[in-house]
Amino acid sequence: MSRINFISLQKALALYATFLLVNITQLSAQSQQSNTPKIRFVQPALERQPENRGAPRDRKGAGTRRNCPVANKPLTALVPLVSITANQKQVTTGTASTQYALSLTTALHPTFWFYVPYLPKNIASAKFVLLDEKNNPVTTKPIPITLSNTPGVIRVGVPATEKPLEIGQYYHWYFLMDCSPQGGSEDIAVEGLVQRIVPKQELTRRLQTATPRQRVALYAQAGIWQDALTTLGDLRIRQRQDAALATDWKDLLESVGLNNISTDAIAPCCTL
Repeated sequence: MSRINFISLQKALALYATFLLVNITQLSAQSQQSNTPKIRFVQPALERQPENRGAPRDRKGAGTRRNCPVANKPLTALVPLVSITANQKQVTTGTASTQYALSLTTALHPTFWFYVPYLPKNIASAKFVLLDEKNNPVTTKPIPITLSNTPGVIRVGVPATEKPLEIGQYYHWYFLMDCSPQGGSEDIAVEGLVQRIVPKQELTRRLQTATPRQRVALYAQAGIWQDALTTLGDLRIRQRQDAALATDWKDLLESVGLNNISTDAIAPCCTL
């Protein structure tokens, strides 16, 4: 074999090896992606049931809406509807007669998420209110919110300067919106319950070595909705072009029946 043919053969083998390596890498990535389980929320077994009286049963906006424009989708809180049977036994979400807009968190000052269907120019004011089980305000005053870049999903965090949530207590929160230019009354509101819990030791141990995406799945499997959603939402805000995170977000919202807003963008909003 001539020297020229030998060199040509070497180049051909090198190109073939590169081709195989690229294809194996692509197949491996595709296999890993296809084998990644969907992030799904598992309804928790509540250690203590909330009081039936006044417990919110819906996560969609309610009110007169007399000044708010017509929207294709309602004002919606991004929370699960936790279902409880007549004998207080938890069942799969959506199959029981009694449902509460209720979520768990481990955070002292949790973050809440909402879908706002209105343009900022149509919103005169918005505020967030948090009450304890005795209907006493947790914050020193209602938290005013200046909305921007809506329609879209927004986040509202309880400031760290406010009183932290106590473990085991159910807190009643309200997101209130006024569309009237004159102000003075709320046209529409969403409400729900949140309870702070202590995570189990095994969950705490696994969280310590988990990646951020893995923590989302761990929180969701443990039924700790607020932490799962906020961890994932923060990741999406920092990495807006990440398709895998967008899929995780869609899967998580759809696992609690929020299919109609699972692909809506997270708005760069708001000012508290």
